[in-house]
Amino acid sequence: MRIDLNLFVVFDTIYTEGNLTKAANVLNITQPAVSHALAKLRDHFDDPLFVRQGNKMLPTAIAKNVIADVRVALRQLQVALQQSRQFDPSSAKKRYSLSLHDSLEAAYLPYLMSHIDKEAPQVDLTSTRVRRSDLENKLASGDVDLAIDILLPVTENVCHTQIRKDRLVVVAANHHSTLRHSNKNRQLDIETYLLQKHILVSSRSSGPGLEDFELGRLGLQRRVGLRCQHFFSACRVVESSNMLLTMPESAAKMFSKQLKISIYELPVELPSIDVHLYWHLNVDKDPANRWLRNKILMAP
Repeated sequence: MRIDLNLFVVFDTIYTEGNLTKAANVLNITQPAVSHALAKLRDHFDDPLFVRQGNKMLPTAIAKNVIADVRVALRQLQVALQQSRQFDPSSAKKRYSLSLHDSLEAAYLPYLMSHIDKEAPQVDLTSTRVRRSDLENKLASGDVDLAIDILLPVTENVCHTQIRKDRLVVVAANHHSTLRHSNKNRQLDIETYLLQKHILVSSRSSGPGLEDFELGRLGLQRRVGLRCQHFFSACRVVESSNMLLTMPESAAKMFSKQLKISIYELPVELPSIDVHLYWHLNVDKDPANRWLRNKILMAP
């Protein structure tokens, strides 16, 4: 059975004031309107709820039994309505879901979690990897709050803004038998590049990488000796082998601080990699979503 939630506001006010006229004054409505609301509540509960004793309306046993739950529910509704207009990270209890791919997770999560721990101690974050073909549906359903990815074809229902411009570089082990003596200036020629065994990082089990498309356009082909899912894993393999890895420069610089790898210029020209932040139009004005978006936009 459906019931107007405003009736419980009237119920709480009558309980507090103990008088229909006073309740009407507090609610800024007429006394007949208060009496009409009370009549509906009496029908719903099949109980008088309040009985008159002199000038006072005294609650019945059923009214006393439900008042605590009614007040909790009204308070929760009030908090929800307030949070729809404003977001206080210091007291908010919320879990965000953020779609990130591999090296972007390593780039953004340390920064985000340091700020969340300081500013929003009761906010939690889940990092997930969503298939790009499913991203718009996940954003629309609320399964994912925000996504960080390369520039993708999306409809007008998905908002996005560029947050980083990256380029591809080549990483090799510091001890690489071919490169360590002949490439002090970190330059690679195409012949040397093609003679090496390569690692391709991809979530797909088959198909070429971005660099392979460009090589193919030039009538060239490299040998991919390992295909794996994560850049850090690939960098660990590079560190202990003579294999090369082509990857975004920002991630390469980050991993080179931890591993014994060197960064080289890619010997073919490729367009820059534009990294975008995505969110659905239905949360564009949501203060909670906007707060996390702003944190990401301020990331170094």
